[in-house]
Amino acid sequence: MRENGRGLGRHPQLLVLIRKVRGQALEKRFVIFALFGLLSSALLRPIVCDAKEPLISAYADGKERVCLDCHRSPNINTNEGVINSRAICMECHSKSECNKDIGTQQVSLQLGKNSFGKTPHRYVACVQCHRDLARLPHESEAGAQCLSCHVVHGEKEIHDPHLRVRCQACHRVSKYVVLDHKSNEVRLSHFDENGTVVSLTNHSLPDVKNKEFCLRCHFKGNRVGAAAAVLPSKSVICMLCHTSPISIGHKLFWIPLLLLVLGVLSLILFWFKGNVEGEKDSLHRKIALASEKIWQKIFSREIFTLFSVFFLDVILQRRLLQESVRRWGLHSLIYLSIVLRFSLSVFTLVVFNLWPHSSWAMALINKDTAFVAFTYDLLGLFIIIGVCWAAISRLITKPPHVISEMQDNLALVIIGLLVVFGFILEGARILITQIPGGIAWYSFIGFPLSRLLSDFGFDWPYIYQFIWYAHAFVGAALIAYLPFGKMKHVISTPLNLMISYKDE
Repeated sequence: MRENGRGLGRHPQLLVLIRKVRGQALEKRFVIFALFGLLSSALLRPIVCDAKEPLISAYADGKERVCLDCHRSPNINTNEGVINSRAICMECHSKSECNKDIGTQQVSLQLGKNSFGKTPHRYVACVQCHRDLARLPHESEAGAQCLSCHVVHGEKEIHDPHLRVRCQACHRVSKYVVLDHKSNEVRLSHFDENGTVVSLTNHSLPDVKNKEFCLRCHFKGNRVGAAAAVLPSKSVICMLCHTSPISIGHKLFWIPLLLLVLGVLSLILFWFKGNVEGEKDSLHRKIALASEKIWQKIFSREIFTLFSVFFLDVILQRRLLQESVRRWGLHSLIYLSIVLRFSLSVFTLVVFNLWPHSSWAMALINKDTAFVAFTYDLLGLFIIIGVCWAAISRLITKPPHVISEMQDNLALVIIGLLVVFGFILEGARILITQIPGGIAWYSFIGFPLSRLLSDFGFDWPYIYQFIWYAHAFVGAALIAYLPFGKMKHVISTPLNLMISYKDE
């Protein structure tokens, strides 16, 4: 590089500096720091803002504001920090001129002192919920992040997790909701039924114990993909195939649950009529001997052998496989599919109660996730195949061991109807909730069925409730029939193995 002419000759001081650097062989980081300083001075020059006059006053308490009046992070985990943090927001949102343009209309963003009512949120800093709005300008579509503190509903509280419904759609006093196809969510609407913009600044909460608040979505002719009626919560007996709460639920499930308990007790009493550990007469003595033997096996090395026998003989049906591969295959399509769905229900319940915020919990309680939708449909298909195979075996091939077993036929009818109603219910749910095809196709039976149902043009949001009750009634019948029909061996076999097994 030339030192005269158009080179560095015009800047003798810089030239001397370079020569000095070369002569003293300074470290390379000096050059890096120097370049960083020059770049910073160029980028951090004053920025001229062409905005309107700000709503935040340049003076507070008669004194000129300093930068940290706004650009600070108070400790919002304390009452004082909450007050200070909210004061920043109220600098603008307490004024009547704080407005926002929505289309051609204008809506007020002014917050009054009673905007939160008596809710617990009156002690919460604004930025704890509106996490992405702690900056200017307030351009965001995320809204309040309720799940940063709260957990999604399970199957019990509102009869369904309502995962597609934003919390504000129910837990705000505004009754106007809309299905946002872009985000696939039901959220609060900025407009009423006449298209007039509505203000959403009222942060008070509705009375969720009043079932009337559900009617903002659950009415005939709604456009948010909700059933036309509020359906009951699932019962613990539904856990055989579905994720369900540990509660009895609707009165429809009381009788089958009572019959199940009575049936199990009758099986136990029938077992105690025989010889128990050499005792033939005293029921009290039989119960004592059986209880003692059970506890001895539980707290001994034999428990591991029992687990092995239970898994091989009860779950995998080893003895049936040794007897007939065909019968094992037919039986396994039905039995193992139900066992797997029950296992998934229990696993989901455990994960959700222990780690409700985890991605696993959110995926498992969502019927539309790829794994859950595909697994449920696949296992349901296996059950249908098993029922059809068994029906053909009884009606056409007629093996000697099933000619007179009417109990098996009744069980097949109940299980078959249960799965058929379940698939129709799933198809109707996908149809009325308007699940996008990119998500719904994992339900490889329910999704095509939803397209088929749409061709009939019926009022499916209204019909959905009747399909739900039909499915629930058949499921209740299955539970009630379980300890009395041929399927009672599902209960009696594990009990017999537990008490009568002897380590050879």
